[in-house]
Amino acid sequence: MNQMLRAFVLIVIGLFVFLISSCSSVTRPYINFEGIGFSGQFGLNKRLDPVRHVQGGASMILAYDPQSRSIKGHVENMTNQTLKRVRVKVRLSNGVKLGPTRAIDLSPGETRKIEFIKIGEDFTGWTAHVEVGGSED
Repeated sequence: MNQMLRAFVLIVIGLFVFLISSCSSVTRPYINFEGIGFSGQFGLNKRLDPVRHVQGGASMILAYDPQSRSIKGHVENMTNQTLKRVRVKVRLSNGVKLGPTRAIDLSPGETRKIEFIKIGEDFTGWTAHVEVGGSED
């Protein structure tokens, strides 16, 4: 019995380590630290660095365009089933929150353009994430 318990504990620990190590920084949740947004491991992206985030089968890629002062990109359903209530949120280094976008349902393989316009220039970095199946808040 003791060996079975030990084996079970080792399996659970192994699964936990595997799940934690398989998470990349772009799939970790957004957290707020003293009023400045940081993604899980590396912090804010630089102003001109694109952001890619995959969550629940939705893949989002956004980039800041300094000419139009907007953040543009798309969100895509990477699964073979409809994703319900997909939306995108952006946080700027100056504390400004953009979004969330209106929640939409995405058919398998469907792509939708995302754009946050007329963003002020008083930020140095940003982060963004996609949500699937959340509630309106």
